[in-house]
Amino acid sequence: MKRSPTARSLFIERMKREGKYEEWRRRYKEAKKDVTPEDWKTASDKVMEEMGFLGKLVEREIHERFLKFGMAGIPEQIEAAQAQLDQNDLIKVLGDYDITESELPIDIAFVFHSLHKAVGDMTSWKVAPEDAPTPGAWNMLIWAVSNTTKFMDKVLGEQLKSGRPSEDQGMRDTGESVQQIEQMLTQLS
Repeated sequence: MKRSPTARSLFIERMKREGKYEEWRRRYKEAKKDVTPEDWKTASDKVMEEMGFLGKLVEREIHERFLKFGMAGIPEQIEAAQAQLDQNDLIKVLGDYDITESELPIDIAFVFHSLHKAVGDMTSWKVAPEDAPTPGAWNMLIWAVSNTTKFMDKVLGEQLKSGRPSEDQGMRDTGESVQQIEQMLTQLS
């Protein structure tokens, strides 16, 4: 029974199709010098990642597309897969934000803190209707994805303006004497 090709072999085949095989081979030999013979996979994985390996599923998808359509469609697939990986990295970096701690109204806070999760086709979004605090918040997110500049300028901008105090809230006289302030500071220490 014939085994299905590994992601590594599919990647190497892709490098050959794209004319990058010799470069991959040269870099792999260099990387292998730095590891023990048993650890050749580490060297291979490092070079594969540097040269555009996007993951097992992506390599299989690219291979399937190549078998069906030849070279047509493969660059778009790689770009889409890379965008997906970039989005996942961004989500990891930003994490989840508790929108109840925001000074913004909850619907607007949900949209603002979910825009980075709503990339591409709605079926691939990393946020779902049940995550929204209200149906209106979900609808606003759908609108904001297509109108991000308007959302930032109009909705968020207006909220930030209305949330600002109209007068300077900086240093002002509290009516305390210098002696009273010194006494409060001594009590704190």
